[in-house]
Amino acid sequence: MTQATATLPTIARFKELVSYQSQHANNGIPREVMEYLAANQVFPIVSPPGLVGRNALAPLRGWPGLCITVAQCTPHQGPVSHNHTGTLETFFCLDGRFDVLWGNELQHKVTLNPGDLCSVPPNVYRTFRNLTNTEARLLVLIQGDDKMSDKIEMLRSTGEGIRQQHGEQVMELLAGINMRFQGEAAYDISVEKMQQRTARADSLQAQPRAGETVYPVMSSSPHVSAPVSSWPGMDVSMLKLAAHESSSATVGHEHCQWVVQSSDHTCEVTFQGQAVSLSRYDLVRIEPGTARTVRNTSNQPSRILLVTQSRETIAAQQIEALKLDQNAH
Repeated sequence: MTQATATLPTIARFKELVSYQSQHANNGIPREVMEYLAANQVFPIVSPPGLVGRNALAPLRGWPGLCITVAQCTPHQGPVSHNHTGTLETFFCLDGRFDVLWGNELQHKVTLNPGDLCSVPPNVYRTFRNLTNTEARLLVLIQGDDKMSDKIEMLRSTGEGIRQQHGEQVMELLAGINMRFQGEAAYDISVEKMQQRTARADSLQAQPRAGETVYPVMSSSPHVSAPVSSWPGMDVSMLKLAAHESSSATVGHEHCQWVVQSSDHTCEVTFQGQAVSLSRYDLVRIEPGTARTVRNTSNQPSRILLVTQSRETIAAQQIEALKLDQNAH
């Protein structure tokens, strides 16, 4: 029985996910507070062992240094201005159309269409807004060190409004999941630099890798030509599959891979003698050294996102050095 259980895939079904607004309402934080501070619904999918924060109740555990969530916004909605003080936050547009805004006054913005990605460094105030008249979603990748706290800071004035309406106890509960209200000015990067941290789906370049053709989006290696650089431990690439087309590769022995169906279609992932069907925004983990095949089972072209993780993480000292370097320019 133990041997059979060990070979089962690790899957998250988007339709079965529970938002952290609902999760933390059970812990005493009113749902309307979380909906106001964050996207209307944020669905934790993967969190590292020992995480303390709003995403700690994710259904899947990964290796240290990476959280994966889906942020779902009602029309023209998004979170309040906030600052990730020690993590790299990356937005991948699953559907709809979003503005990502940043700066102490949120004075800059870049617009994402489906398949586009934007990565915001730490110590920068940011938010995002759904520009459409229907619900829309972002896949959010949060990278940190091996003891990442998932801490965010929001404006002091935002906290005062929460305190006046909901009381000090709610403020303490928010602090307990690393949502704090410091209100200090943060670093502001230029539009030109943020454009260098933005990848457009239609501009990605095909590259052969591990027996298949992928479109690198974000890479931690200087030897891989990708539009955006990530921190150590994570690489993001895309499979662009025509109707009923397949792609096969073997995951490296020092890596695991999260396969995300980022299109509104179905695909099938085959590995270790098993075939797993993924619907819209479902995710499956492929273990180190495992051969897998991804097949587009729909009659439409499909984008499948590959998030490949290693056990390497950025050091906390490196994050602090990056923040100092940002503030020096």
